[in-house]
Amino acid sequence: MRCPASRTRAVRSGAGPDRFRVVVIAGTNRIGRAAEDPIATTHAFPSRALARLALAALVVPLALAAGGCGKKHKATTPVGDEGGEHLLVFTTTRASGTTEYDVALFDLDLGGYRSLVNLNNTYGQSEPCISDDGQYVVFASARPTGSGGSDLYLYKRVDQALVPTPGLNSGSSETWPRFTHDSVRLCFARDSLGHRRIRLYEPVGDTLVSTPGISTTGPFDDDEPAPDLHGDRIAFVSTRYGNPQLMLWDRASGMLTPAGLAGDSLDHEPSLSANGRWLAFASNRSGGAGGWDVYLYDVANARFVRLPRANTAADERHPSVSADGSRLAFAAKAAADTHWSLWVYTLADSSRAQPAALAGSNADDREPYLRWR
Repeated sequence: MRCPASRTRAVRSGAGPDRFRVVVIAGTNRIGRAAEDPIATTHAFPSRALARLALAALVVPLALAAGGCGKKHKATTPVGDEGGEHLLVFTTTRASGTTEYDVALFDLDLGGYRSLVNLNNTYGQSEPCISDDGQYVVFASARPTGSGGSDLYLYKRVDQALVPTPGLNSGSSETWPRFTHDSVRLCFARDSLGHRRIRLYEPVGDTLVSTPGISTTGPFDDDEPAPDLHGDRIAFVSTRYGNPQLMLWDRASGMLTPAGLAGDSLDHEPSLSANGRWLAFASNRSGGAGGWDVYLYDVANARFVRLPRANTAADERHPSVSADGSRLAFAAKAAADTHWSLWVYTLADSSRAQPAALAGSNADDREPYLRWR
């Protein structure tokens, strides 16, 4: 039987989480918007602005495969999208058009968005991370139903639902979640008695893992952790010695002091490869191209790696190094622009490229996390 031609519409649900869904309707291919539709499928579409990027080539085949030709499925039917090898999860204002950020998941191979049904809501989301096995997305949000302040939320893609983690959050704020590259543990920062501290969480058993030597007391903040494969090495930002600077903790050796890593200004947003060798971060230290720049440091050889054409005279922030250290994703803002956009840098040929579907937006795309395997 021949399937009828279809058109798609991005619709926001009338109640519940603030999200968009892909609607497949018999007719011609067109992307629009509606308040509610009785034959909506459960494939998420991150925003009405994203809809204008003409991603039907990706979304419509997925919807037809899941729903079948001519079949109608209720919006509550889980379909479970956990595909994609080269993925970029990030926060964006494309849905809200304001300063409210949602989480989006972009497939770099297909040039389109992957489903995140039931993840976003109107309270804003930040600091997303995707596990290396591609099954989970974790993010921070200050939702009124949380434990207090900012909490961490674990989302399972195949179930299109949040996973209960009663031992993860507290009455204090939890932020900056990062999976270990083996997808087993979760590293994050917690506001403990007025100062931020690094914590390592084990979902199996719903407990915290001991990190001797990093969990100390004092009038300083440890923040923005970046773990290696198992969480046995963690890079983070600390104010132990004044301005926020990078520090490196190793379970076997304690605190490390790699030569030349400390800067003369502000360091932020570290990202560590799976083997703990390649450390990416953002800094406004002297000697850069201008403003904020992204850097890559070789921990094994105590030296910086040159990144030709990666930085500009404007700002580059939020670098995310791939598990194998071959690529960087980061956010950039041109000198004449007020909006952030996302780029992928390949070390092999020193190329800086922007996915076509992410270009030309008046929204902000920030906080990228690269899953490349």
